[in-house]
Amino acid sequence: MKKPLLVSSSLLAGLLVCLAAAPASAQDSTPPPPASSPPPAASSSMGGGAIGIGAVEWLSPFVTGGEFVYDMPVFHIEAALGINHDSPGGGGPSTTAFDIGVAGWYHLARGASADFSIGGGAGLAYTSTSMGGPSQTLFALEPGIEARAFLSQNFALTFRMGFAITFGDNNADTTFSLGGQGSGQFGFVYFFR
Repeated sequence: MKKPLLVSSSLLAGLLVCLAAAPASAQDSTPPPPASSPPPAASSSMGGGAIGIGAVEWLSPFVTGGEFVYDMPVFHIEAALGINHDSPGGGGPSTTAFDIGVAGWYHLARGASADFSIGGGAGLAYTSTSMGGPSQTLFALEPGIEARAFLSQNFALTFRMGFAITFGDNNADTTFSLGGQGSGQFGFVYFFR
C-alpha cells in the first residue's frame, strides 16, 4: 500500500513544480499607455491668415507682374502689379506700361496640399508713349477657377482657367475668350507663415 501513496506524492510534487514555474497572470502590470502620436501637420492650404508674395500672369495678355496674396481659411484675395519701361537705343519714343489687378477666390474644396477655388478678378493696363505718342488704357474682367498646389507649407503653384474679357480705348479690340494658362503661364506664391 505504500506505492499508491508514493505515486500520489509524486503527482502532488509535480503539480507544485508546474504551478511554481508558471507565470502568475494576476500579477501582470498594466500595459503602458499608447505612445502619443505627434499632432497632424497643419494643412498647407488651410492655414489661414497668411501673407504671400510671388508672380502671376493672368489669362488676358496684359496683366502680369508681382503678386501679393492674403490667404484666409475660406477665401483668398490677390493683387498684381507690373511695370515695364522700354527706351529704344535709336532715339525713338519710349513706352511705359503699368498693369494692376485685383482678384478674389472662394475655396470650394481644400485638401492637405491643394485647394480649388471659384472667383475672378479685374485688371487695368495703361501704356503711355513719349514724344506725343498715343496712350492706351485696357481693362480685363476674368471670372473663372483657380487651383493651388502647395509643394510645401510655404510655397504654392497656381493655375487658372476661365473667361478673359478685355476692352479699352484708342481703337483697342474688345475680345472675349475662354482659356487656361499654358504650361509656361502659371503663378507662384511664397507664404510667410
